[in-house]
Amino acid sequence: MKRKIVLAAMVWCVMIIGFTQTKAEAKTRQLIFIGVNDELISNVDTQAYIEDGITYVPVRIFAEALGVEVRWNKDTRTVQLTKDDKSILLDPANKRLTTDTGEEQTLSIQTDQERVVAPYRFMSEYFGFKIVYIQEGPIARVVDGKETLTNEQFLAKYKAQMQAETEKWRKMQQPKPTKSAYLTFDDGPNKHTETILQILKEYEAKATFFMLDGNMKQYEGTVQKMVTEGHALACHGVTHDKNKFYRSPASAVNEMTTCLSTIKAIANVDSNIIRVPYGSVPYMKADYRKAMDEAGYLMWDWNVDSLDWKFLNGPKTANYTIEQIKKQAANGTAPIILMHDKATTAEALPAILDYLQNNGYELKVMTNSLQPYNFWNKHKVS
Repeated sequence: MKRKIVLAAMVWCVMIIGFTQTKAEAKTRQLIFIGVNDELISNVDTQAYIEDGITYVPVRIFAEALGVEVRWNKDTRTVQLTKDDKSILLDPANKRLTTDTGEEQTLSIQTDQERVVAPYRFMSEYFGFKIVYIQEGPIARVVDGKETLTNEQFLAKYKAQMQAETEKWRKMQQPKPTKSAYLTFDDGPNKHTETILQILKEYEAKATFFMLDGNMKQYEGTVQKMVTEGHALACHGVTHDKNKFYRSPASAVNEMTTCLSTIKAIANVDSNIIRVPYGSVPYMKADYRKAMDEAGYLMWDWNVDSLDWKFLNGPKTANYTIEQIKKQAANGTAPIILMHDKATTAEALPAILDYLQNNGYELKVMTNSLQPYNFWNKHKVS
């Protein structure tokens, strides 16, 4: 009994499968699903694709889903496809297809990652299948009269699966990171931090949280979740009051010592990473900086201010932040993005993450071994 595959077939395509496209259109890649009778095939892993207007599928996976027997002849390096009284011989080396009647055709057969891939429309139609296009999905459903589900029922049955695979596909298509970016959040944790963490988790993105001592004690579970989910913990002080914090070098150091001790007590993390209230200019004079250095603390500022504290508007914050990131990119500098634990910041975050990931940025966290960037020591951070 032939193996029934419920794998995924996902095809790069702009129009209905097998339709001819211009080169300009073919460069636009879009997800489409394939069904065989009442089964959804998937191929997030096998990755069928479209090239120059032709849709290709891995021959073995697709043929077996059609109930077609596949035999590979290692001596002739050909593939024999057989179903009932019909057969096709694929010759990848010579890009030739021969049917059981002796008819020969030149066919664009390729080898991709050691797999034989070929246009799937001919295989479907030769073995008695037809293709039905379902707009929502979209889905190209290959049927031979044995299907029992209507298109509406088919769509309803697999809708959740397709949504999950679409999200997985979206992540797979993101370019491999070639640049670094640092997301940082000040003044938390608070009631908005959980939403920010959830968004970061959905994007598999990491951030550094510069937290206030009292807020950490109020939201201990949130601090612990940050660690579990791979974020970096850092300190923003105790009072966030410039008159108290900057009263003396000792008062500044003492606030950070208290704050970092709270991180250790709550999350068992040894962090030396700090960001002083309102940034290091103008208050962190030479004697303050010397005191922080002697305490072993790593003082970070930023080179992208989202102005989320000023705008209090998600779309405006996102647009402004992205423009500032572009300016840093033009200078060849990794963006160090200042944000705050606010509701409107959470609204802005998906658009910012989409931009970063779609433009080849890897979201990194600050560590005790990384040379800090601050307004007194501006350097290109990698």
